[in-house]
Amino acid sequence: MVILPHLLIGAAIGFKIHNPFAILVLALTSHFIADRIPHWEYGSKKLEDFNKKDLFIFLLEVAADSLLGLTLLFWLLREQSLWPYAVFGAFISALPDFPLLLLLFFPRAKWLISYQKLHSANHVDQKGPGKNILSIASELAVAIVAILIIGLK
Repeated sequence: MVILPHLLIGAAIGFKIHNPFAILVLALTSHFIADRIPHWEYGSKKLEDFNKKDLFIFLLEVAADSLLGLTLLFWLLREQSLWPYAVFGAFISALPDFPLLLLLFFPRAKWLISYQKLHSANHVDQKGPGKNILSIASELAVAIVAILIIGLK
């Protein structure tokens, strides 16, 4: 799943639950649950097959996605007094994807390779002619539900 839905899910958790420990547990768990939903991923290559151009494009996509997600969050939370909880939840929910970025720079780090295998095994294996439409639609639905939760007082 791209970063934006993870950020929104975590923010919705933080917005509704004001206990930092509960936010930590639920937002972290939400990441792995969300990855079980059919979703779109950046690029079609495996990380180890990236050349310099692929790496640049991948990092640009991650940066744009993250920036879009953070901008949306700050817009949604601009007048909310509970924004620290929501931002904490958003950060924790997206956190499990960041070690995968480290793997691009440290491709021989055994703990990162092990983590990538564990993380990838959690993802849904999508096949079939409608997979792209289903992937984008499910991520959009998740994002909309999270936005509605954040928007409801």
